[in-house]
Amino acid sequence: MEGLWYAHFTAGPVHGEGMAVLRNGEILGGDPAHVYSGSYQSDGPNIYANVRVSPYALASVPADLDRPLEVFLKGSIAGDSATVSGHPEQKSDLKIAVELHRAA
Repeated sequence: MEGLWYAHFTAGPVHGEGMAVLRNGEILGGDPAHVYSGSYQSDGPNIYANVRVSPYALASVPADLDRPLEVFLKGSIAGDSATVSGHPEQKSDLKIAVELHRAA
């Protein structure tokens, strides 16, 4: 699971793309509007991640996404791809899905 990953995500009606580095159980990454940090663990084909999604200081983001969100994601790994989904701790109505593809 370690490496550089391209991420395509949906958060409700919002779609975006970014990059994430997964290394030694740590996640670091971002896109033009957000910075990601957190931790992950894998168990066979299963992956679990706790990610803090923070708005990038100079980005224009929707009002309901203007502060950091803590998100628990779970899903599965298949070769050089993975899919995970979940929702922020206090916003169970906001569904988040991420498709990951190994970049390096």
